Amino acid sequence: MQRRDFIKNTVLTTGAIAFGSCKEEDPYAEREYKGQIAIIGAGAAGLYAGFLLAEKKANYTIYEAADQIGGRIRSLKGFTDFDIELGAEKIQGNRSLWYDWVKESGASFVPNTSTDFYQIGNQILSETQWGNNADFKAALSLTQQAMNYAGADTTLLQYMESAKLAAGVRHIADALVANAHGTSANRLSVLGTTEERQAWSAGEGEFFLANRSLTAVLEEKFKNILPRVVLNTQIKRIDYTNERIMLEDAQAQRRYVDKVIITVPLAVLQSTDLQFVPALPESKLASIRSIGMGAGIKVILEFNQRFWDAATDSVYTSGAVPEYRVSSNGRSTKSFVLTGLTMGEKAETLSAQSSAAAIQSIIKDLDVIYGKGVASSALTNARLMDWGKAPFIKGAYSYPIVGGGGLLTRQTLSLPVQRKVYFAGEATHYGGHSGTVHGAIESGRRVVEELYRDVT
Repeated sequence: MQRRDFIKNTVLTTGAIAFGSCKEEDPYAEREYKGQIAIIGAGAAGLYAGFLLAEKKANYTIYEAADQIGGRIRSLKGFTDFDIELGAEKIQGNRSLWYDWVKESGASFVPNTSTDFYQIGNQILSETQWGNNADFKAALSLTQQAMNYAGADTTLLQYMESAKLAAGVRHIADALVANAHGTSANRLSVLGTTEERQAWSAGEGEFFLANRSLTAVLEEKFKNILPRVVLNTQIKRIDYTNERIMLEDAQAQRRYVDKVIITVPLAVLQSTDLQFVPALPESKLASIRSIGMGAGIKVILEFNQRFWDAATDSVYTSGAVPEYRVSSNGRSTKSFVLTGLTMGEKAETLSAQSSAAAIQSIIKDLDVIYGKGVASSALTNARLMDWGKAPFIKGAYSYPIVGGGGLLTRQTLSLPVQRKVYFAGEATHYGGHSGTVHGAIESGRRVVEELYRDVT
């Protein structure tokens, strides 16, 4: 199938069997499977796959390399007077299972009454205040064009250069498009970004929890299957040569199963940490190579006073951290907390430093923006989460690269091998929701349906 035809078909059909959102019928509800199933990874995809298998009374175990569930959902208690999210933080769209689960948990959302501020030169002003600045308006216009692109495949950086966007505002487009998609402007495919936007079906809005953590939502939703999760067990080798599949962990312990669902992050598949015997088909290996996933850092900064405008939601800067969000908004009246998010090249630069040195560099940037010593004198606590250094994650989340094949490549990544080895996780979502928690969840449903489709 040609890429354009696949995209058109995906837009028309996603949300049916492959990526059901909200509550839909199970097309294989009557089928039973008595074999032993292993799920590798206890992130959102693996947990939901286990949840669905439990509903079918299947025999399964979830193996998680880390010492906690959640994958790239990781919450931090005790840093300040509300829970901090070190990984995924926002619910994207109001039409997904993830949104429904959060609402059902009784969590409330942070009111969206704030505004965004942008740095140009040495000034930080709101969108309204920059309204008459031609370069600023051109940057915002380009971000919209980049999300609705129909030309030849190109990087965001090349697109900005061809549009002759002023150098002084390119960081704005970089932050709003590339950083938000998990990378930097010289690596993100504009065409791939548009394809995913066109296929998006999860509704509108971005929602942040005010009174509980995302980890708490997961723990509540999956409380009945958590006994099926085996922590601190890194599966290193999967041998599917014979009828039964052999799983070997980092301690050389072996287990035998009949089917296995792989939900590890793309960067783990791209590494040598997980070996397949025989090697995966070349089409699968090519798909793994043809999707990007790289460095991503989240930095949490607590201050003893607010030095940013009281109306601030996010601040977009030209420094080491493209976006800072005021995470204390709607969560605390006592704390003043900024959460910085940086991806791609800028994250790699910070990652090459120690955590202490990286935090110092970030605070220096804030001092330049807000005034000499303003941020550094007010800092009371800091925490840096470098997802590229997380041994069982190895990066932020997947993104489209130039020449990567877009959604069609993600579908190839998702395909089962020999009706024995199955794949889920956000990178396998070919319906526009890659890089999201709800996309991972939807892939968990899709993979269970595929497994039961293959049961005869």
